[in-house]
Parts: sequence; structure tokens; C-alpha cells
Amino acid sequence: MAPSASVPSATYRLGLRTRLRLVAVAVALAFVALAWIRANDRMAAEQRRIGDRAQDNAATITRALDAQIEQVETLLQSVAYLVDVSAAPVHNDTILRAIFRTAAAPYANVFAADTLGRNIGAALVASEGREAMNLTIRAYFADVRRSGRFTAGAPVRSRALAGRPWIMPFIAPIPPNGTGAAHGYVGATILVDSLEAVRLARRLPEGSVLTVLDEFGTVIIRTRDTDRWLGRRYPTFSGQERLDQPTGNDTIIVSAIDSTRRLFGATESTTTPWRVYVGLPVDTIFAPSRRQFAQDLAIGLFAGLAIVLLAYWVTARLLTPIESLTADARAISEGDMARRSAVSTPDEVGDLARTFNRMADAVVERNAALAASQDRLREAQKLEALGSFAGGIAHDFNNYLSSILGHAELALEHLPEAHPAREEIEAALASGRRATDLTRQILVFSRRQVSEPRLLDPNEILRGVRRLVDRLLGESIHVEYAFADGVGSVRIDPGRLEQVLLNLASNARDAMPQGGRFTLSVSRVTLGDDAGVDLPAGRYVCFAARDTGIGIAPDVIGRVFEPFFTTKGRGSGTGFGLAISYGIIVQAGGGMTIESTVGRGTTVRALLPELDAPADPMTAVAAAPPALPHGHERILLVEDEPAVAAVGQRLLANAGYTVVTASNSDEALERLAEQSFDLLITDVIMPGRSGAELARDVTRRYGPMRILFVSGYADDDALVEDIAAQQVVFLGKPFTRASLLGKVREVLDAGIA
Repeated sequence: MAPSASVPSATYRLGLRTRLRLVAVAVALAFVALAWIRANDRMAAEQRRIGDRAQDNAATITRALDAQIEQVETLLQSVAYLVDVSAAPVHNDTILRAIFRTAAAPYANVFAADTLGRNIGAALVASEGREAMNLTIRAYFADVRRSGRFTAGAPVRSRALAGRPWIMPFIAPIPPNGTGAAHGYVGATILVDSLEAVRLARRLPEGSVLTVLDEFGTVIIRTRDTDRWLGRRYPTFSGQERLDQPTGNDTIIVSAIDSTRRLFGATESTTTPWRVYVGLPVDTIFAPSRRQFAQDLAIGLFAGLAIVLLAYWVTARLLTPIESLTADARAISEGDMARRSAVSTPDEVGDLARTFNRMADAVVERNAALAASQDRLREAQKLEALGSFAGGIAHDFNNYLSSILGHAELALEHLPEAHPAREEIEAALASGRRATDLTRQILVFSRRQVSEPRLLDPNEILRGVRRLVDRLLGESIHVEYAFADGVGSVRIDPGRLEQVLLNLASNARDAMPQGGRFTLSVSRVTLGDDAGVDLPAGRYVCFAARDTGIGIAPDVIGRVFEPFFTTKGRGSGTGFGLAISYGIIVQAGGGMTIESTVGRGTTVRALLPELDAPADPMTAVAAAPPALPHGHERILLVEDEPAVAAVGQRLLANAGYTVVTASNSDEALERLAEQSFDLLITDVIMPGRSGAELARDVTRRYGPMRILFVSGYADDDALVEDIAAQQVVFLGKPFTRASLLGKVREVLDAGIA
């Protein structure tokens, strides 16, 4: 019976070892499966992101193309009023050459033609002569004659430039003096290679292609095989209907031209009947994600193999606690992630049990982190989708400008000095700053702008605007400046005073289309009771603007300060310039007068009370910009416009601050109830409770707190009074990085009132 008694024991041992090894194999396979799923998800997510990027690239390039076309259209609208169809071509050559030299965009030529297509002026004349520049054979000339509107033509070979490069032509009719058809045409050309859209496309991965087709399928732009395909019909345009829809994500198309598999994005141009396609080579852009997939899978396989080998080694030596460990491993492999092994022996089996437990904990943690990140992503997407109009055009426009200026400054911060995109971004910044003048005009006229008056030296203000005035008036007008020694200070917002002087210079320029003399001066005047001006008697600082222009008729001179009234032709003036200037000066306690003689010129005087107090110091223009302040405090940023909140958060976070955002007053109060902050930055105009009401609630609930108000305008009368009395701190929109960080540091360093 002895031999037979040993059989069950051997059978039990063999079965237990086999079961343990099978469990180990199952765990290894589960680990490999998890690795494969994770790797596959990562690769799929990366490829989706790349697909979205293809569509984003198409949208970005289309916006760049539309912006450049709109810029050309604006230029041609201006040129149309300067070209004289009846003058000799050399006269127009001079005008167009001056425009060509000063134009910001990289134009290849600016030209004019009569109604028969004959050249009557050009910045660059073809070496074969003016006759070689006849437009009658150009398709875009026939298009503009038929439509009577601004037209962007298909690329053609230049006849005025050496080497006959490809150029993109644009043409617009010259409006008639009265009614009837156009009596000429003005046009401009841009080298295809210098188009911003082409420049953006060339920075895409190697093998990428930009293709622009018109509504007939003709290739307008193509960055690969340009000479071969420009002006030709795309080979599969009529049959490839899916190209007529926006692509992206996993849409991969084999190019009908070079048989390359590319991931395409496509958008419609808003300025032309064109469609823009951006193709990214699949083999290039998907290579990193595929390598990562192979690497993750190899790691999973290696780990799985290690687990199997370890199980075989352990089962060869240990059998005692193996059943418990096997059961625990089986439960974990079947998805019971709450199950943990109870084996705690100090040997290899115990180590294996602890390894399994750590593995299960890691998987649980990764799953929890993945779920949390997905929740945060959904919340972020919801926040990005929130956008509302909050109180008027000026408020919204200031929000947009704050976002544009902030993101542009952030972009410049990350670009090296020699980067080719710096010039475009700096131009965008300059345009954004000029756009603030439009908002300022709207706010001043509606009395919604918060004024920050300072004691100013009149001579310093005049010196500060010289460069802008000189550039505004151009070379055909001789400008003189006259300063006054010993003159006192004036109290006014410096930006508003500069706006007044620039408005006066702009009016003078329009009054002297053929050139002339303009004088901008500062002097002291003393008004008596009979001065004929609706101002108290006393000493005043006079800013006088004199021109030698066409003058103003006596029957309308009394209306020049009225809103919407203008002596300029239709389309040449808004009637806001002098009205806004008058409102600025009157709000500062002064007044304005005007004298004019038809045919001899006009003199406009702005009078401001003279003060004996010393002027506030002003930063020198040539001084190097100070280092931007940084900090480490906690800031709650309350802003209902997501774009402004995003750029504000990034600017502050880059300066070292910890930033939490809230989109409205209720959410801000919830954040304040959860944690403390060193500074509250709040927009004034928001849906529901305004920023001023939020500040009052915060003060009642939590006591004094540092608060910075940010807005394009403030509609709370009590808040406006506090701002004017400097009892609260205010930062106007649009703000720059320097103004935001400087004001934040100023508030944080000051005591709590």
C-alpha cells in the first residue's frame, strides 16, 4: 500500500505547480494585454492629435492667406484714390513707387491700368517696356472687368521681375468720379514664395504640401512641383468628392500627383472662392507614435516574459503558500482590482505577493489618474466653449485685444531674436496696439473709459508724439514744433492727450492732400473774463495745431465739434475725430477753439488749466525696459471671457504666481470659501453679479483684501468714483504683459486698505 499512498501526493504537487504556472502565464498575458491596450491608446490618441493638427494647420494657413488678401485689398482701395488715370504714366510711376517702398507687405509690384488693360503706371516697369505689361491676356483682368470688384487671380509668371518668378496678382477697379463704370484698375502682385501661407507651409514637416484650388479645380498654390502644377487643373478634382469636405483625424489620402500618403486638413477661404489643403506625410508624422507603440509593447512583452520565468523559478522551490497566492493572482487577472494577496512570508513567494499587490495598486492608480485627466479635459473643453458677450462692443473688443496682445507677447518670449516669425508677430502686436485707439475712441465718446489723469509736462508730451506725427503726415508735409520754456503742468490722462494731438495732425494731413506746412506748438495763455471762450479766467496751457490746408467754410465751422459731422468726402471721415478730442479736453477741465480761412488753412487750439505742481516723472523712450516683476503669491483671477482668462493665467503663471481662475462671481466665492488668496483680480463687467458687487461681497464676508479691477470700461458709478479718487486699483484692457505684471506687483507690495 505504500507505493499507492505516494501517488496522490505526487499528483497534488504536479497539479499545484501546473496551476501556479498557468496563473503566472495568465498574469503575464494580462500585463501584456494592458501594455498593448495602453500602447494602442497612446498611439491612437497621438494620431488623433496629429489629425487635429492637420486641420488646425489648414485653418491657420487659410487665415494667413485671407489676412494677406484683405491687406492687399485695403492697399488697393487706398491706391485707387491716388492714381490719376488721365496723368502721364511716369506720374503714376512715382506715386506707386513711393507706395511700393513703404508698404509693409512684401509686394512684387504695384501697378495701374486703363480700361483696355494698358499699363498707366507701375512701381517696377518690365525691361521690355510698358507695352509688355498689357493685361488684356490676363484672365484676372477679364474677371475684374466682368465682376467690377476686387479680384485675386491665379499665379502667373512675372513680366517685370528678373527670372520671371511666379507671382500672385490682385486687381481692383478705380471707382468713377461720378456714376458709371470704373475708369481704370489698380493692382498689386506678391511673389508666391513670399506669401505668408507658403512660408507657414514650408515650416511643416518634411514632405508636407500646401495646395490651393479654385472653384474649378485649378491649382492656385502648390508648394511641391510648383512650376509643373501652378495654373493646371488638379487631376482628380471632379471625382475626389471627399476632398471637398473638411478632413482631419484619421482621414488619409493618397496624393493624385505624387502618390504619397498624407493626412489632409482642408478649409474654405473667406475672401476668395478657394479651398486650402494641407497634407502631412503619414510616414513622417506617425513614425514617432509607431515607434512608441513598438517600445511600449516590447516592454510589456518583456515584463510578461519575466513574470512567467519568475513563476517557473518560484514553483520549482516553493509550494507552501502557493495556493493562496494563485487565487489572489487569478482574481487580479480577472479584473478584481480590490483583491490583494495576504501572503507575507519573507521569502520569494512573499516578495512575489508584494509585487503583485504593487502592480495592482499601480494599475488602479493609473486608471484613476486616466479617469481624472479625462474629467479635467472635459471640464477644460467646457470652459473653452463658454463665451459670452458681456456688456457691449467695446468690452468684447478689449477682451479680444487682451488675448491677442498677450498671446503674441508669449509667442515672442519663446522665439529667438533671429526667428523669421518675430517680424510678423511684432507687426501683429503693433496692429493690436493701434486697434486700442478705436476702442478708446468709442469709450471716450460714450464716456465709458476710466480715466487715469496725471500731472504732465506739456513739452514732454509734445516731444513724445513727434515721431508718430512725423510718420502720420509723411514726407510731403513740412512739420514744425514750438516749445514753451517755463510753462506749468497740466492734469490729464497722457494717452488721451496724445490721442487729441494725433487727431489734430490727422485732420491737418487730410486738409493738405498736395502737401503743405503743419505747426504743432505749446504756449501759455492768460484768459480774461471777456476772452470769448467758455472757460474761467486764468492761466492755461495752449496746444495749437496750424495747417496751410484748404480751410473750412464759415457756414459749417460752428459744427466741427459735433459727432458724425465731417467736411471730408464720403468714405474719408467718420466725424468722430474732433468730437472725441473736444470731449477729452472738456472732461479735463479745458476747452477748444477753431479758426479757419478757406484756401489758407486752419488753427485748432486745445486749452488746459495750467498747474504749478511738478509733473509726474515719465519713462524715457530710449531707456531699456525694466525687468518684469515676478512673485510667488496665490491669485484668484475672475474673468468671464475664456481667451482673456487663459492669457492672463499664462502671463501670471510664467511670472511665478499660482493662479486659480473663476468665470463668474458665484464661482469666485466658492473658490474663496475653499482656500485663501493673496490677490483677487476681477473683471468689472460679467454676467450676473459684476466685479464691483463681487468685491463688496468679498469684503463683507472675509474682510479687507487686495483687489485689482480689470476692464475695458466700468459701468458701476461708485466704482468709477473710487477709481478716479485712487481708492481702488484699476487696470484697463487691453493690457500687456508688462502692465499686468507691474500692476499686480504694485498691489501685492502695497498694504491692504
